[in-house]
Amino acid sequence: MQKNIWRNTLFCLGLGAMAPVMAQAAPSGIQLRSEHSYTVKTGDTLWGIAAHFLKNPWDWPQIWHRNAYIKNPNLIYPGDRIVIIRGSNGQPELRVISLHPQMTAGPLPTVATGEVMPFLGTPGVIANKKAYDQLPYLAASASEHIVYTVGDKLYASGLAQAPIGARYQIVALGPKLYRHDGKKALGYALRDLGSAVVRSNGPHPAVEITNALKEISLGDRLVPTTDRSAPHYFPSAPSHPVNAQIIAKMSNYPELMVGQVVIVDQGRDSGLSAGNVLQVDRPGGETKNAVTGKPFALPPQKVGTVMLFRIFPTVSYAVITTATHGILVGDQLASPRPVTASDRPSGNG
Repeated sequence: MQKNIWRNTLFCLGLGAMAPVMAQAAPSGIQLRSEHSYTVKTGDTLWGIAAHFLKNPWDWPQIWHRNAYIKNPNLIYPGDRIVIIRGSNGQPELRVISLHPQMTAGPLPTVATGEVMPFLGTPGVIANKKAYDQLPYLAASASEHIVYTVGDKLYASGLAQAPIGARYQIVALGPKLYRHDGKKALGYALRDLGSAVVRSNGPHPAVEITNALKEISLGDRLVPTTDRSAPHYFPSAPSHPVNAQIIAKMSNYPELMVGQVVIVDQGRDSGLSAGNVLQVDRPGGETKNAVTGKPFALPPQKVGTVMLFRIFPTVSYAVITTATHGILVGDQLASPRPVTASDRPSGNG
């Protein structure tokens, strides 16, 4: 290990002389920025680092080089150094000079996880209201409050066999999801309200609320807690043209900005995968031709990008990664086009 660290350090020192020629020839369609090296800091995200080197962060996989001596090349740690070098084919490659054996911090997430993580621990989507009604639920309380919070103990129905210490997510039925043409129902989104732990079992098991993200009331449902590990996947363009739409939002804001979560009307069955980036388009509207006075249809305008982070058969959850205007339910989604001078994102996730 010590030998590898010294070897990597010497390699870093030799990069300075190469910097002037790094970005002369990029793979077709790849737009490099002028930066040639970057030391990863705590709080960084993979999206942010990709945007540091590339004008189109979703192009990252095309020039990312997986170092043979790194056990999991998808993981980058604070203290690692990312550089652009020339590969054997003469094309630029992004490489990581790994120093994380000396670090105690965890690997970087793909995007800022504050908004994303709550949507990783629940089923996300449920097929219909009948299936929702069959879930275990919060049935009663000795305190008879209208809403409940951390530390409150409630009695549940449907958890008679649950062992003491079992953990559950508290969920409520969210918006009904339709294909953008409005003809086909895709299920219901589930809103994550918080979490609870079983304190006693039997005919009327007691649960204690351990985390409250939103108001929790009697009648809210319970689903087993699943793994909430931070996602580690690279931003990427879909492998095929996409024509999709934002069909729901997971917050009450009228317009959405960077870091907030939306639901897309396509998923695994349409060939989408986690990490895919889609461009958000807004209809251009109509104006008048200055000469003829006749109606003049404006082309769609790019207003942002989203990255898919959780994929279901017919829908996907996505986080907004850039936005020049507020993102709305109903906005169209397509495979990303090359960045132009007029594209000025307000954030990088």
